[in-house]
Amino acid sequence: MKTASCDYCKSKTIVVHRKYSGELICTNCFTTRIEKNISQTISKYKMLKPHDKIVAAISGGKDSLALLYNLIKIQEKNYRSKPITAITIDEGIYNYRSESIKNATEFCKKHDIEHIVVSFKEQLGKTLDEIVEFKKNTPEYKYACNFCATFRRRLLNETAKLLKADVLAMGHNLTDMAETFLMNILFKRFRLIANQYIFKEERTEIEKFFVKRITPLMKIPEEEIYLYSNLKKLEYYPSHCPYREQDPILRKRVLDFIQECKKLSPEIEFNLLNGFLEMSEIFFNNYSSSSYRTCNECGYPCGNTGMCLYCSYLKGIKE
Repeated sequence: MKTASCDYCKSKTIVVHRKYSGELICTNCFTTRIEKNISQTISKYKMLKPHDKIVAAISGGKDSLALLYNLIKIQEKNYRSKPITAITIDEGIYNYRSESIKNATEFCKKHDIEHIVVSFKEQLGKTLDEIVEFKKNTPEYKYACNFCATFRRRLLNETAKLLKADVLAMGHNLTDMAETFLMNILFKRFRLIANQYIFKEERTEIEKFFVKRITPLMKIPEEEIYLYSNLKKLEYYPSHCPYREQDPILRKRVLDFIQECKKLSPEIEFNLLNGFLEMSEIFFNNYSSSSYRTCNECGYPCGNTGMCLYCSYLKGIKE
């Protein structure tokens, strides 16, 4: 940040330089435009309806608390809107998740938001740390992040269904979206990209399994969420999950690659997001709806094995 004239309000003050657009913007205009970005994203992509029951997934980190803060502001403007409920998944990661839960809990208390904590230990019988310890020397070990992502998705969805949610709001920012899209390209997951088309109409038989997910922060780079959260004095937990740093997962390497590309092309994340939005529509319109099998254990849609990944992992940690 430096002292110069803001491109929006023209005042000479401390400004932020947005490299991807060339803008100089003061901190007041910056926070205002971040909030406008979120509202416009929700509107443009039809993420919410006036009387939706919103459940927000929060970790206590900057992204999820910035998301919940803005959802609260939006809901306050809607007459007779249903109260928001926040869900935190407690994976049981030593010296990490218990600390971030404190931030999530305090935020929800401050804003009078119902807060539900769902633990791996209670639902699965083991914490993530115990799962890693149990599986790490076996041939089927898949890294902590793979177990965590599969179990978290199911527990979030199941809890949202129990709460009769219309939408499950996730704190994925632009950097997350770009990273995920590039990962899916690298692994040729074209059907998955097609399935992520924002304007698709879900088949009735699929709707009964999954709560609609929305990503209102998807057009905001991670570093801007960081700055916004600090300017708004949101008391978030600052650290990343230790497993993401420890495990040599490809996702982390893809993120590092994107960050290197941004040094030469600051707009690269926006290009990837726009590529995702265009390609998901093209793939959605060109892939015919395929039939699916249901898991013999839980009844959720699955592949040709007769058992979904969630149940496969769950069975593996109980053997």
